[in-house]
Amino acid sequence: MLVEILQVFVPVLVIVSPIGAVPLFLGMTQADSAERRTRTAWIAAATTTIALATAALAGQAIFDFFGVSVDAFRIAGGILLFFIALDFVQMRETRMKATDSEIEDGVHKQEVGIIPLGIPMLAGPGAIATVMVLRGGSSGPWPLLVAIAAVGLATLAVLLGAARLQRHLTPATLGIMLRLQGLLLAAIAVQMTVTGVTNLVLATARAIPAG
Repeated sequence: MLVEILQVFVPVLVIVSPIGAVPLFLGMTQADSAERRTRTAWIAAATTTIALATAALAGQAIFDFFGVSVDAFRIAGGILLFFIALDFVQMRETRMKATDSEIEDGVHKQEVGIIPLGIPMLAGPGAIATVMVLRGGSSGPWPLLVAIAAVGLATLAVLLGAARLQRHLTPATLGIMLRLQGLLLAAIAVQMTVTGVTNLVLATARAIPAG
């Protein structure tokens, strides 16, 4: 079970990318007290965990409702993750994260831990798609739920240590880390897409009558 947990923990952690959320977190809480910043970190981590756990538990029901196979979603999710990975590698602001209007909306409502930090900065479309695909290919929900909880704790630790982390992460260091994350994410995305295509081709071949 530990191996299965690690197999799903790594891709979820990479796509959530709590380190990549540090600049936004610090920028949106720069005028807050230490107590309020801590509260925001807890809310963001909890929101991320709840959103991903909900996607994991409801994923199969969503597939069934829309008549979508796991492999079709795996292909779509892999393509989506690949473009996010390109943004990481090229150090572009990813288009799958928070938009300016969502950031402004979160600031206006004073709920930045929920919007835009929790959703969609951390638990964005890419993370939700990844979780749903991983759930479709797993033997049960528990390894994925444990991995999501671990990602939530890792996110909390990064955000709580964000100010200290920023002092030790130069722009060059952060750039290297994000590019490495991008390369790993691209590899995961390609494998996800290849697996989906292979399974669909094999399923189609088996469905064709022999002779």
